[in-house]
Amino acid sequence: MPRATDGPRRARVLVLLDATAARLNDDAAADYVDALATGLDGDLVITCRRSDAEHYRRLAPAAIVESGPRGLRFRAVRMLWRQFALPRIARRHDVDAVHSPWPPVPLLLTRPRVVTVHDLSFYDAGQPVRRRAPLRRLALRAAVRISDEIIVPGRETAVALERATAFPAGEALVLPATDRHDAFVAAHRVAYRSAAALVPAETGPITLPLVDETPLLDGSGPEAAH
Repeated sequence: MPRATDGPRRARVLVLLDATAARLNDDAAADYVDALATGLDGDLVITCRRSDAEHYRRLAPAAIVESGPRGLRFRAVRMLWRQFALPRIARRHDVDAVHSPWPPVPLLLTRPRVVTVHDLSFYDAGQPVRRRAPLRRLALRAAVRISDEIIVPGRETAVALERATAFPAGEALVLPATDRHDAFVAAHRVAYRSAAALVPAETGPITLPLVDETPLLDGSGPEAAH
């Protein structure tokens, strides 16, 4: 997948944050997106449902907030809109990267992708069989294969991701939750810059802040919102 950039082109990375599935059924997922919106603000283009537009404008007054059609409250409409409308928004605003706070990710992008994987419980053998589990597995595998950076809330999730998809645990970006909101935001900025190829190779490995605290993303199942 071609990168949006071929080296640094601007000091601040502009990111499209897909919030269309936030604020539905999972408080942890909503808190995660809210924290990003609050901390990154003017570095974001936020896509959301029409009913959430004012919420994100209050949280991130300097961000560009674009709301989709009313039908985004339905999962099937979100899936189609994410694949066909979201890439056009990314091109229109010339973003450096697109962050999907959970799988699935847009397939038709020509911009780098960042995806956060919160929960893999639907892979557990002891869990009840759910009708959407095969689709979740397919969406996860596609996201892992085509995304430029993969964020997980803890090392255990990284190991579970490797078991489920063969994606090396050591290549996932582990961003634990922290009471230090500035560290949380700074770590995501690094992930975005890395995905957008704005970190020169000569700077060496990227070191992210690691905090031994309870993860903000507690694995309670944000995929249920999609």
